[in-house]
Amino acid sequence: MDSLFGAVLTQLPDLEKELLISWLQVNGLVVKECTSKNWKDYPDCIRLFSKPSPELTKELLDWSIEPILCGQFNSEEIENYKKVGVSLLWDKTFQYIHTFPTKTQPENKLTWLVFTKNQIRDQNIFTFLKSLGYNVIIETNSEFLQKRLLVGPCHFLILDWDHLDAKSLVPNLLKIKQEKPFLSIGLKDFNKEHLYRDLKMGISGISEVLIDGKDFWKVFLESFPLTEEKKEEKHWVERVKSASKVTFTFQEKRIPVSMKLSDVTVIQANPDHVSIKNQLDLFRWLV
Repeated sequence: MDSLFGAVLTQLPDLEKELLISWLQVNGLVVKECTSKNWKDYPDCIRLFSKPSPELTKELLDWSIEPILCGQFNSEEIENYKKVGVSLLWDKTFQYIHTFPTKTQPENKLTWLVFTKNQIRDQNIFTFLKSLGYNVIIETNSEFLQKRLLVGPCHFLILDWDHLDAKSLVPNLLKIKQEKPFLSIGLKDFNKEHLYRDLKMGISGISEVLIDGKDFWKVFLESFPLTEEKKEEKHWVERVKSASKVTFTFQEKRIPVSMKLSDVTVIQANPDHVSIKNQLDLFRWLV
């Protein structure tokens, strides 16, 4: 399993910072405290920055170094980091340091294609799915997307229909879907003008599930780990709440063959999924 991140951005008192460093080291990570000027001198390690900035963060992302926020950031700072593309935030008190995830989940054989034409959203989705062990491919060109679908594999396709040309894309994807089936989650602003026109073009024939873009992360986070649409045996109660989630049907318990959006009442949690829950918590600030 790979590390979830390549850099830690902190604003912590010294004792908490030392505890964080110790926790990362206990989990097998090599940590070096760096500055914005010397971090390139420390390859093959987790860089820890005590004086981070959005500008530094953007530079790290440009170098494909995934950062995680950890510490005393105010709401304005958090929004600034979100705008430059940060995906991970650990904002619990340090008595819960044991819930701080450091590794991706074991490799999963399912493949996701993402085509939203929103660079920040693509980055967030990519990091989220990679953290759960999935193979993820971001596409930015409709022609390349169609070629990728034809050569496969693709189990799930995420599309943002508010930024795509449905008129030209839908007929081609329908043909591909008949040859090489895949499941699709579509983002769509239900209050946007021409909704009926887009639906009539057939976007729901491509995307079995349509989610309002503003609700995407709220629904998406509740949909993992991917499970069959049935009541599972639970062992302890954690929370009670109503939620929308995507539920799935699998072929031979491995390959997803259908999905739909469902309203559910979450009343229990499977202890086998605690590590995944801790990982999902890193993304809840995106809701």
